[in-house]
Parts: sequence; structure tokens; C-alpha cells
Amino acid sequence: RGEDGTAIFAMSDQKDVALEIHVTNLPSDPAEPQRDGDDAHEAVLTATFPEELPYSAVPALCPQDKPVVCLANQNGSQVECELGNPLKRGAQVRFYLILSTLGITLQTTDLAVELALSTISEQPGLEPVVARARVVIELPLSVTGVAVPPRLFFGGVVRGESAVRRESQVGSAVRFEVTVSNRGQSLKTLGSAFLTLQWPHEISNGKWLLYPLQLELAAAPGSRASCSPAANPLLLALVGRWAGVGRW
Repeated sequence: RGEDGTAIFAMSDQKDVALEIHVTNLPSDPAEPQRDGDDAHEAVLTATFPEELPYSAVPALCPQDKPVVCLANQNGSQVECELGNPLKRGAQVRFYLILSTLGITLQTTDLAVELALSTISEQPGLEPVVARARVVIELPLSVTGVAVPPRLFFGGVVRGESAVRRESQVGSAVRFEVTVSNRGQSLKTLGSAFLTLQWPHEISNGKWLLYPLQLELAAAPGSRASCSPAANPLLLALVGRWAGVGRW
């Protein structure tokens, strides 16, 4: 929960979330229980859900517990649950509603579920209750990298930047293959993930150490990927296709 007591829903790869419901029919004043707290006839809970979090199911309870019967509308935006006819004086009912998270997107920042009790018995001040939660998206991203070849040896004449015109003049090439993967579910919406790469750029005298010659991006179909700044800032003439860096 947050500092203000609001629940925080951290979403990663789960497809469902459980909403706990606790309904009581207790006297309003325990010191004078005889004043109220009668049986509640045709007691019903109506829950209304946002489109990002539709109703899915009610899980089975222990055999000794009385099952709660819930009936949902076609799109799962509302469900009515029968709590008892009557719901006895002093009774308590606890059950769970399973809600689907497939509608949650990167733009979803909070969720609100309205819970309303009704009964044909006299029950003054029976106001709806709103269950709120803030949404935090957690994507299980992983990054791996490998250098090909894993070892390099450099030598020869060190050229100044102004003397280099072609790819062949920057030295031996090394390819760094970096793979970013998402082991969780897709959010079915446009979103961005950023990867920052750092490498030894220059030596103490200002000469290039590793020069970014070319970048190749292989993304999933329908994905858009780009890099900034672009590789090959000196606009050297390229001979082959390299997705790595050279040295000079």
C-alpha cells in the first residue's frame, strides 16, 4: 500500500487478480446490539468494474463453506452476487472475485471497483464503497551481451581523426551482440523501452579507442526500434556490413 493507504497493484505477467470481498451483518453499535442488526432479506452485492479489469470468475471455496452465486453481464463490467436470503443477523460472508488484467495498458494508472449492497429489508445509510488501486507496470526485461570475437589484439600506426576516410583504416572490427527480451506478457499497446550502452570511447590523449561503425537492429514484427545518436559519426566509407565497433 502507498503512504495514503491506497493499494498498489504491481503488474508483471499475471493474467488475473483477486478482489477480496468481506460483507457483515452486525449491529452498528456493539454496546447496544438489540437496537438493530436484523436479518437482511434478498441481500445482494453489485460490483461494477472498469473496462481494463473485467470480471472473470468466483473461485471455488472449501466444501464446508456456502458458495456465493454471482451472475455477470456479457462484457464482465458488472456482477451481482447473492449473499443470502436472508443474510442472518451477525453473519459474515467472505469471498473473492477473480478479475482479468488483459485490458490493462501502459496508460492505466489507477483502477476503481464500485461495490454496492442492497436488501429489501430496512437498511438506512447503505452507501456504495469504492475499492481503489494504483497501477505500477513491471516488465520482466532481461539483457544479455556477447562480443564476437571475444579477444582482440591491436597494433600498427595510430592515425589521427582527420587522416581516416575508410572503414578499413579503423582497425580490426568486433561485433557486440546485445539481446533484450521480455519474459512477461505483451501490454497490447504502444510503449517504449530504452537501453543505454556505454563503452570505452577514447583514451587519455583524446584518440578514439572504440569507434561505433554501424548498428543493426533486429526487432519483432510490428515493432519499431531506433538508436540515437547514429553510428559512424565521421561518415567513413563502409565496405562491409558490421554491427560492431573498430579501433584506431
